Amino acid sequence: MKKLWTISVIAVVAICLATVGCLENITEVSAVNGECNTTIAVYGTGIIETEPNKAVVSLGVETQSDNVTEALAQNSEKMDAVIATLEQRGVPKESIETSYFSIYPVKDYERPGEGIVGYRVTNAITVELSDLDTVGHVIDTAITAGANRVTNVEFGLTKAREQELRQQALRDACEDARTKADAIANGLGLKIVGVATAREGGVYTNSYRDFDYVSYAEAPMAVPTPIEPKEVSVSATIQVDYECL
Repeated sequence: MKKLWTISVIAVVAICLATVGCLENITEVSAVNGECNTTIAVYGTGIIETEPNKAVVSLGVETQSDNVTEALAQNSEKMDAVIATLEQRGVPKESIETSYFSIYPVKDYERPGEGIVGYRVTNAITVELSDLDTVGHVIDTAITAGANRVTNVEFGLTKAREQELRQQALRDACEDARTKADAIANGLGLKIVGVATAREGGVYTNSYRDFDYVSYAEAPMAVPTPIEPKEVSVSATIQVDYECL
């Protein structure tokens, strides 16, 4: 009985191996006899450079005092004045957001035994502007009202404009890929008949940001601050495999 069972198992295994062998032969024949057995793989790139239509100004108020309550009160008073003045000059309230706030103990590291010698309070806000011609004016207005920190100005795109250019960059990347594939096909004596696969490589928006740290004294600006925005770019890449004959 055991011998019969062993023979049956061997027979089943043999049948399975024969079936797999047949399937492999069918796959190979299909690949050889297929009409489109040659592909050209290329990368396409689309880059759009354009003027920004949005600016974000990062500025703030920093105060320091021996007493933490006094440092906080001074900071709050000045920041309230900065925000109120900006709103009076036409900056919408929803365009002003708090980006950073801290209370930091100040120590005299040259005299470790002194311990905490004061407290520094920093309150930072971002101001989003759609009229880029007002960037310098907004900075001057904030400084005059009590701001003493301007950390950077970032130029970019609104969400609607960015989405529009991202789609265009992808279309340009597709055209670039096809142009490259046509050149390769002509050089090899082939004819493109379709697309086998297409994969997006990524879409990126490169904003321009001035990272230079600027700290202002509490004094009115004698000359308006000049701000000149640079172009920003939106880029896209795509990989396409074209079927050829």
